[in-house]
Amino acid sequence: MKFDSGKAWPHPVLRPPKHGDDYPQAEFQVEIEVDRVKGSTAVEVCAEFELSEPDLLVLVERDSARFVLLIKAPTTHYRQLLQSRKPKIREAFSAGELSGRVEFSPFLVCVRALPSFQAQGWHPDFAGRTFDLSAGAVLAEDEPKDYWIDTADETPLGSIFGHKSRPDLPDGCWEYELAEERIWIVMSTTDATRYRAAREHANNQPEGQYFMNGLYLPALVAVLNEVDGSTLEYQDCRWFASLDQRLDAVGCQPLGEKSSNRLKDAQKLLESPFPRMPMIVAAEAEV
Repeated sequence: MKFDSGKAWPHPVLRPPKHGDDYPQAEFQVEIEVDRVKGSTAVEVCAEFELSEPDLLVLVERDSARFVLLIKAPTTHYRQLLQSRKPKIREAFSAGELSGRVEFSPFLVCVRALPSFQAQGWHPDFAGRTFDLSAGAVLAEDEPKDYWIDTADETPLGSIFGHKSRPDLPDGCWEYELAEERIWIVMSTTDATRYRAAREHANNQPEGQYFMNGLYLPALVAVLNEVDGSTLEYQDCRWFASLDQRLDAVGCQPLGEKSSNRLKDAQKLLESPFPRMPMIVAAEAEV
């Protein structure tokens, strides 16, 4: 079971809009949170699914379909498939099971045969048609989510950030939240869709990470300035040690030094993304 953006399914599947419009008015998304035991790779994973398609929700209520999370950790060769009738899956993993880059792939899957299945939310091209689905057939899928799990001094800076949407925010106006596990960049629903598209595009080019770093820059400056004034409040957060060690590694003042120029420090932490922009443009021109 693997996400393939170009896959042609034999039946309608609810996917991210840029990969298909079998269900043009519906959404299927998941938010992943990983609570890590400090200084260890023991973790608790929480996946919260959002499904808006009424006919698919009925299948879940009847236990004809379930939310599924496929977890793969290439470093430890660990794989597990979790499933639930409820839109939230929570699972604990012992130290060493999940380490390094871990991929979380979300699906909605049939758990029993569905003869003559039909949904009102299908694209008009499927009007009047029915499909015989077998147990195990994929009904919906979201793009895989990557998470880096390791001790703080090995954690890439980008992994301390997460993003989520808030419907009341206007487009183009981002906020941030300092949570215990991650630093959340909060944006409007429209901006969140644009952000996911930009991130996927950036992942397909060598210098793409610097484009994404440019988006993180203003949030990182704001975070550094806030934490400098409230180190006691945030020093037990899981991202604090990683951020402080990164500052030291690039020759910047530690957290709590209010006299530091955090705009310059943020650019160092993000590997000076703006001088690399011409390289990204050049790569685009070659495509």
